[in-house]
Amino acid sequence: MLSITCEAGQVFCDWLDVTTPPGEEYRVRSELGPLLCAAGFDKVTDDLYRFNGGSVKLQGNNRWFKLGFSGQSVSLLRMCGQWESVLFLIGEGPHRVTRVDAAVDLPVDGADSIAQLQAAYPRGEVRLSQRPVKVSEWLQTRPDGRKTGTWYAGNRRDSEITCRVYDKAQEAHDKRGELMPPRTRCELTVKKGANPTLRDAAEPERLFWHYMAPAILKRPQGVPEWSSGWGEGWVMERTELLPAMRLKRRIEDSPELAALIELADSIGTDGRDYALRLIRERFERTPVSGSPEGFMGRTGSEG
Repeated sequence: MLSITCEAGQVFCDWLDVTTPPGEEYRVRSELGPLLCAAGFDKVTDDLYRFNGGSVKLQGNNRWFKLGFSGQSVSLLRMCGQWESVLFLIGEGPHRVTRVDAAVDLPVDGADSIAQLQAAYPRGEVRLSQRPVKVSEWLQTRPDGRKTGTWYAGNRRDSEITCRVYDKAQEAHDKRGELMPPRTRCELTVKKGANPTLRDAAEPERLFWHYMAPAILKRPQGVPEWSSGWGEGWVMERTELLPAMRLKRRIEDSPELAALIELADSIGTDGRDYALRLIRERFERTPVSGSPEGFMGRTGSEG
């Protein structure tokens, strides 16, 4: 166990993979794309969105549809207040969380943390759940002569519950040339066999401490217990955008509209005028479904 004491509220979600039935693909894509673009992500392809090092990947076939959110993308969505909206739209249909990572950053030199864990588990095994898992390491020698890197408990390919403890400051320097104060990241990975839910992605503290204490860290006061499937049936509040803003974002990011534009251009120079006329005629044939209060709402705000 690491000697540092954590406080409640420090745990954050650092990865999420979700699988849905193929019938959910159109709904999720059509709602998620505009939300991501509104949060600042660039649509690289229909299956990939990126922003400031974060990525959201989509993949589908006739048996399943998968969504993958990298740790940086989760952080960015959380900072702009859209993470809960993402979880809400996924949770509106059938789904299964296949992987969720929960992590905490500690103001401790990574070399010290790894040395403590090496001393605590000299036989190379640690018990995060009922079954012990093997310990492995990837270490390097720093300029100051100390060994640092990553300490692993379990293998993500074979184990449902794994963790890694690594020198976050050294990683930032090696990957991006970034200098930061000493920092250790303790990261838990839970896969589908343990039945994690979207609530664990929104409120990861219970899940994290259920498996990380007492083997890796001492459990802080006041953290409630976690149980498998505790988030089933959980409903989260969603911050709604005004209809005009939702319409704007869906039109701007619509892959179907992009395909229609491409098809119109293949007709020739009058193709776009023809497409616009058809769209206008469709609007004119469709009865108005309601009387909106105003184009941007009463306040004129975009949400």
